[in-house]
Amino acid sequence: MSDTPFVLVLLGALVMPVAASAEPASIRELLKLSCTGDYLEHCSMHAPGGPEVEACFKANLRKLSPPCAQAISAYRREKGTR
Repeated sequence: MSDTPFVLVLLGALVMPVAASAEPASIRELLKLSCTGDYLEHCSMHAPGGPEVEACFKANLRKLSPPCAQAISAYRREKGTR
């Protein structure tokens, strides 16, 4: 399945206030807390929300920190995606 939903939620967590999102605050906060460093380390050269950052996360999935990978897995389980 596409990784688009988790990337969009992750990037939304990085740039949007919690109240502005339709995603549950707990998942958004988990992604924000767990993956901000990974975004900054691997993909910050791309503007949040664009197709370039999505491709960057896909290319770097194996390089993500364990907490970020776990947050993404939790998001996928909650959304019923793989």
